[in-house]
Amino acid sequence: MPTTDLALPGWAIPAQSRAIAVAQHTISIRTQWWNHAITSRGLPGTPPAGDRLSRAEVWSAADDVFTLLWRALAWGSGHYLRNNTRRLDSIREKRSPIEDVLTEARELSRHNPAAAYTLLRPVRRNVIPWLGPAFFTKFLYFAGGGAPEHPCLILDSVVAMALRDHAGWKSLPTGNWSAQTYQRYCDLLARWARRHGRAPDELERALFRGRPKDLTFPAA
Repeated sequence: MPTTDLALPGWAIPAQSRAIAVAQHTISIRTQWWNHAITSRGLPGTPPAGDRLSRAEVWSAADDVFTLLWRALAWGSGHYLRNNTRRLDSIREKRSPIEDVLTEARELSRHNPAAAYTLLRPVRRNVIPWLGPAFFTKFLYFAGGGAPEHPCLILDSVVAMALRDHAGWKSLPTGNWSAQTYQRYCDLLARWARRHGRAPDELERALFRGRPKDLTFPAA
């Protein structure tokens, strides 16, 4: 089905301001683990501080690719650290080329979602081992530094399932997306956002949060 035929569910139109619903979207993190894991491997960048991390705090690291990556990973992981040891080990082994890739991906994220995605996952293979789409799209999103018009958005299984179950995108996989599918997703949310006078990440946040229980909304 073309994305032009899809419908944003009414409950995914945010009621709160972006400053509250998005910028203050805060996750509890395992700060001590990240500090030790990063410093003990001699990795560059600054580990996240504090036991909670908001989107705004991740945005603020957009000028340093490694600090940005650590914050995006910590925010995305919360208290669940599955695969992060392997991710950090793989980065330590090829730190210099990975820094180059992250720097280029950050720049591409600001104007070309498909190219940024392809750089990190060409031909369904992750360039950085153990850093797959659900996490590297967080990096691409946060690389925008909080700019409302930033074209790259987070895409994970929760958002994908919301689009499948409530917006009619039945063919959307719940993982391992192609670069073309990622671009279609970003374009779709940008189009919906313009229609409703919102920023695209406000819709992503609402889709991730899910439909409020015991409430029924018409499609928008």
